[in-house]
Amino acid sequence: MYRFIMSLMLVLPVSVFSALNYLQEDITNDTTWTIQDSPVYIYGNITVKNGATLTIMSGVEVYFMLVEGDGGFREGSELYIADGKLIAEGTQLLPVIFTSGGDIRSDGDWGCIAVEDDSVVNLNHCVIEYAKAGLIFWNLSSMSEMASSVNYCRIYHSSEVGMLFYNSSPTINFNSIKNNRYGIQTQGLSSPTVNYNDICSNYSYNFRNLSGLNQDATSNWWGTTNINEIEAKIYDYCDNHNYGVVDCTPFLESSYFNEGGIGDKSLGWLRSIFVP
Repeated sequence: MYRFIMSLMLVLPVSVFSALNYLQEDITNDTTWTIQDSPVYIYGNITVKNGATLTIMSGVEVYFMLVEGDGGFREGSELYIADGKLIAEGTQLLPVIFTSGGDIRSDGDWGCIAVEDDSVVNLNHCVIEYAKAGLIFWNLSSMSEMASSVNYCRIYHSSEVGMLFYNSSPTINFNSIKNNRYGIQTQGLSSPTVNYNDICSNYSYNFRNLSGLNQDATSNWWGTTNINEIEAKIYDYCDNHNYGVVDCTPFLESSYFNEGGIGDKSLGWLRSIFVP
């Protein structure tokens, strides 16, 4: 796909690229992408700023093209919410998809979706895959933390981390975070609300706490009900006394997430190691 797009750049007039929705410029005014605009191709770093809101409707596919040395949060094409708002409203049957624009998709093909300072992100029924870091929350203000949410999303195949929190504590519920190097990583003064998610099958750790704060990661499905196996995939105070504890009990006894349609299946039975 990447070679196809680049070859088009050499032979087609600029007017044709607008029809292909090939995006290289920042978003400074309120913008909506509908399924009629799909797919959207992002090349390099695109910033939502000047108080603008980017709204992405159900069924839209966003392809991040392969680039090098862009100087953003991570190398590769990125969507950066610097002074604005990102709303991606997928549905169970028609999610919003953020994915690689490479010919053969691989972990780490593109950079990340990053949200900073007073910006807000609301993601519902989305797929974020093949990034270096799926979502980065960076120095969010208390207002932005309260207004931001990520629900019913799938975050897969990130070469570094599925979700990274630095001095940020938004609400993260009802998601599937799998097949990343690290599922969730917290740093600085971060203590996000992380409940009723599937956080499992990540290659190194499912939850990596590099913050001095304790983390509430209760009521999640960890891929097993064996507490020793759960704790073996969590990095926290037990591994380095400079960091806080990740509290994972009580935990769900089965998957919360319905893989067939990006939605909740059941709460399952909550289980605690303190209750037989």
